[in-house]
Order: sequence, then structure tokens, then C-alpha cells
Amino acid sequence: MRAGSGGTGDGKRLRIVQFMASEGYGGAEQVLIELSNALAQRHEVVVLLLRGAVIQDRFSPLVRQVVLRSHPTSNNPFLHIELYSRLKAIAPDIIHTHAAKGTALVARVNRLLRYAHLGTKHNDRKGRIFNDLRWVSAVSAKAAASVLPRPGAEVRVIHNGVAVVPCGPATKEPIFTILAVGRLDKIKGFDLLIDQVVGLPFDFRLRIVGDGPERRRLEQRILARGLSGKVILEGFHDDIAARMRNAHLVVVSSLQEGGPKVMIEALYYAEMLIATLVGAVPEVLPALLQIEQDRLGAKIAAVHGDYERYRAVFAAVAAERRDDFSLPRIVEHYSAYYRHILAAATHAAGR
Repeated sequence: MRAGSGGTGDGKRLRIVQFMASEGYGGAEQVLIELSNALAQRHEVVVLLLRGAVIQDRFSPLVRQVVLRSHPTSNNPFLHIELYSRLKAIAPDIIHTHAAKGTALVARVNRLLRYAHLGTKHNDRKGRIFNDLRWVSAVSAKAAASVLPRPGAEVRVIHNGVAVVPCGPATKEPIFTILAVGRLDKIKGFDLLIDQVVGLPFDFRLRIVGDGPERRRLEQRILARGLSGKVILEGFHDDIAARMRNAHLVVVSSLQEGGPKVMIEALYYAEMLIATLVGAVPEVLPALLQIEQDRLGAKIAAVHGDYERYRAVFAAVAAERRDDFSLPRIVEHYSAYYRHILAAATHAAGR
């Protein structure tokens, strides 16, 4: 371990580097932003960003941003040289990377730097780099199970958290409103959700909030299914809390997920939620609120037909579990893991 500014961090102010090799904005990027902003209340936090990253204006003034100017391809030697020099100049106590690309980049240059390094796996998909790390966190038990750790490595489940925002009273539409949120990507299953609502036997509005590469195909699918005016692609919006509050039902239709962040936000803001069996959904929701992709339409119809029963079940789950995902609690989990990692690294170095 190379020393930074704060030793083991047992009550001391740490210098923490946060890094995710992404130029876009989605659930994992939101986790990075919220965690960095919260940690900066008590530690020195430096966020490394790729050039052109759209999230640059979302960090607290307490967070120092360092932009990597090299072309952000994984095998660009100039990016590796720049990353090495930036990290060496910062001299962090610990580097916390998110997702596979950023974790792999840091792991390569850290063979020489030898800083304490924690990698967070945000899904249960590919990411062999996590098998090679000494320290890993995963945002769900499924994501943790996808890691095949080397002997002596440690994998902890630390769920995503929610920075709770004020949200006024609901102003629901008279028509049954279904809300889906996420990047317009194949993995989110919005195409399947659109197919599933075709046969709903009642009037409804399906509002899909987000943007991404599948937008044109989803627009064509809506037209082909005769759902113009019923299914609306709302584009990207920040006011997810209010939109959840105003919807009758939030649906997670994903094929694969990490958290999912939408489920966790729904515990705070939504009146009713159903979700496919992705990420931490089996850890949080009872079987009544879980659903396979090819049964989404039938489950939505069942919720509509027995709304008060379903709503009562979800309300009980939300009341019991939402505090487990509060951002302050998640920050405490990460802070404890940082201290554990630094103490172990100090011990291994014979200090």
C-alpha cells in the first residue's frame, strides 16, 4: 500500500478517488455522483472523469474533478499513462472504481502504484476484472455471486442508496398511469413492455422516461402496435421522484440490472411497483410483486383489478425496507469497508 493522506481512516479524513470510465448518464453514474457528493461532506473526494463526460455539472463544489484528456478507449496507452500520472499526483488513500472498464484501467496502472483499490460491480454481467481484485463490492447478491474471487479476496454486498429529495403531494391523472424509467437500451426490456400492454383491457398511459440508442426503434414499435397516445416516450427528465409519486404503477421490465436504482427510488416515492427478477429485486420484493417479462401485461391487469390489495402489500414492503437504502446508511457501509481495506493493507505492509 502506498500512503496517502490519512492512514487507516479510522475517524480520519481520507483522500478518496472515485472513477467510472463513462461519458454518459444512467443509474450507475447517478450512484457515483450521489456517493461522491455524500462522502465529500467528511472526506477529500477527487473524481476522475473522461473527457466529454456529461455528468460534470452534477457534483458538489466539495468534490474536486480531474478530467482525463486522452481518447477514452480501453487500450489507449496514452490514457493509461495519463491515469497513472494523475493518480500518482493525487496520492489517494484509496481508489474506488465503478463498473468493469474503469476498474480494469485502474487495475493495470495500479500494479505499479499499489494503492488500495476497491472495485464495485454494478450488475451480474461480464466483468472478469473483478475476479482478480483483492477488494470488491457488489450492488446485489446476484452481482456478488457473479464474482469468482481469487483466494483471500473479499466481496461485500453494498446496495445502491437514494439521496431523498422533497416531493409534494401526488397529482395523479384520471387515467391509470404506468411509469417506466431508464436508458432506452435493449437490456431495459421496454420493447417487451410495449408489446405486453397492447392487450390491456382498460384505458391507460404508459410513460417511459429516459433516452438512448433504442429511441427510434421504440417509436416505430409504438406506431406498429397502434399505441400512439397511449405509450409516450418522455425523454430524459430529472424529476423522477415527482413522476413516481404521480403514477399509479411503476414497472421495472429489465432483462438484467444491478440495483435496480428505480426499485430503490420507488420504495421512497411510488405508490405501487412490480419488477422483473433482476438485481436485488428477489432480496427486496415479495413474489406477488415479481414478474417474468412475458407476464408483464397479465400482472399489470391484475394490479389494476385489485389495486388496493397490491398497494397495501407494496406499502408494507416500502415501510420496512426503505431505510436500508438511505444514502447516509450506504455511505456508512462504504466508509466501514474503506477503513477495513486500509487497515488490512497497512497490516500486510508490516506497519
